Amino acid sequence: MKINSFNRPETNPYSKQINHMEQKPRTERIEADQIEISKQAKELQQSSRYDAERKARIEQLKNQIQQGEYKVDPKKVAYSIAKYYFNQ
Repeated sequence: MKINSFNRPETNPYSKQINHMEQKPRTERIEADQIEISKQAKELQQSSRYDAERKARIEQLKNQIQQGEYKVDPKKVAYSIAKYYFNQ
């Protein structure tokens, strides 16, 4: 009976591939990560700008009310109420 030794180091079929991989220089260019902002996200960013403008307007109105300088136009209020109820 003949016994062949398959696990001997000089008969490793992968040894050539390992040596080949180690010797190969890395010349590949690695791409940098990129971010792309969606259309909806851009719209949300713009809405935050409107929120800042709105807060400034609210503060201005609060100051006018506290100082007694804010005047309500009753004709405009009546027109808005009528428009709301009759145009629906």
